[in-house]
Amino acid sequence: MSNNILGILIVLAGVVTIFVQHDYSWIVSAILIGGGTGVFFWNEKK
Repeated sequence: MSNNILGILIVLAGVVTIFVQHDYSWIVSAILIGGGTGVFFWNEKK
């Protein structure tokens, strides 16, 4: 699985998490979106 696909999946999980009715869901969502963005822009070594 390439970094682009994995990054997009992590960001989408963060977007879904923001709509969960829990006190700290925004923190988990921010971590997932930030981590997914980092993975998306990570250069793959070939």
